[in-house]
Amino acid sequence: MEIERFIWTEHAEMRLGQRRLTAADVEQAIRDGHLDRQVNDGRAEWLVSGRTADGTAFEAIYDHPHGDDETAVRIVSVWRLDS
Repeated sequence: MEIERFIWTEHAEMRLGQRRLTAADVEQAIRDGHLDRQVNDGRAEWLVSGRTADGTAFEAIYDHPHGDDETAVRIVSVWRLDS
């Protein structure tokens, strides 16, 4: 199964700008990390970690599948892991 579609919540889109992240970086992290994702205990099913091109670590939470669509994820939130 390959992820083909990303549905962004308003909250997640807002957090991208606030946290200086790009949709492309987050979507790539989900594609790359989906098979190794962790169960999330909060507002979404899954948690994945990633890095921006400049090395900034971040995490994203998302639901998969989105409805009955196995190729879609719904991104709920993203945040940087600044030290």
